[in-house]
Amino acid sequence: MKKTDNGLAPPPRRIPAAFRLAELLPFRFRYVFTLCFVAITPITLWIQQPRAFAAVAVLTMAGIYATQICGARIRLGLLRWGRVADVIDSEKLTDTTYYRRPTRYNVSLPVARGWTVARQRWSGPNTTTHIRYALDGQQGDLVLRGREYVDGVILADVRNPDRARCVTAFAYDLGRDQTGNWVGTLRPRLRIGMACWSLLMIGWLVLAGLAVTASRADFAGNTPQATVPQAGTLQVSGTGTTKTVPCNGGYLSVSGADNTVSVTGHCTSVSVSGNGNHVTVDNTDAVSASGRGNVITYHWGSPKVANVGTSNTVQQG
Repeated sequence: MKKTDNGLAPPPRRIPAAFRLAELLPFRFRYVFTLCFVAITPITLWIQQPRAFAAVAVLTMAGIYATQICGARIRLGLLRWGRVADVIDSEKLTDTTYYRRPTRYNVSLPVARGWTVARQRWSGPNTTTHIRYALDGQQGDLVLRGREYVDGVILADVRNPDRARCVTAFAYDLGRDQTGNWVGTLRPRLRIGMACWSLLMIGWLVLAGLAVTASRADFAGNTPQATVPQAGTLQVSGTGTTKTVPCNGGYLSVSGADNTVSVTGHCTSVSVSGNGNHVTVDNTDAVSASGRGNVITYHWGSPKVANVGTSNTVQQG
């Protein structure tokens, strides 16, 4: 096969599966920070509304992957259709110092010399560089942020030369074999990052699933989830769930639709509203029924009954 562009085979080229996998499992500190921010900052709200956390967690992960896929499409397209562009010139637009923000401290920012990319820890000014390049007579512009551009290879898409990236934009090293095709070898540190992101992503989605399960279990099950306080009031609401509530001489209020609530012990008062609820209580001094189609059953005693709803049933059984 004929080799061009400093040892790069002509397009279209095969994209190694390892490169695709590296794009699928991107360990980026900004992604990790986003997950931590979403999970920790409103933690009080998530404790009270676990289903809301589950929804936000899934949307956050979807947003991260939407961002990642947009960049991956360009990078993978360049791997298949890219050619080495000729750099016309480069201009440093900004070069902030330690006394002017933003400045990077002990971060791993890539800098390229030809095809070789170095990723050592570095502290220094954040630099923006404007690069002009040309491919097949068509000129384009590229802006790099981070380390100052030296002479790294610029890949431009032969189908659309305006679509270009420096080799520093790739998380993996772009090694070539003797035919000029990509080798697909990943650095050990990159493989570790991919494994960490896999575990983090699985743990994040499991946490979202547990939040939904906990939200459902909070109202379901035969074990006590809440106790009516003595001389106090407990409000129970929901839709289509089952709950057992111990009563300690207090006041219980049940609302919602199609719920089944078993009340053990003695209540001063049981109030039921909503639609289609079934409430069973051992003993109560008073029963109040409103709404439609509710059934309240007491085991013993002679409670004072106030039935002001429609098709409600208050009975002993």
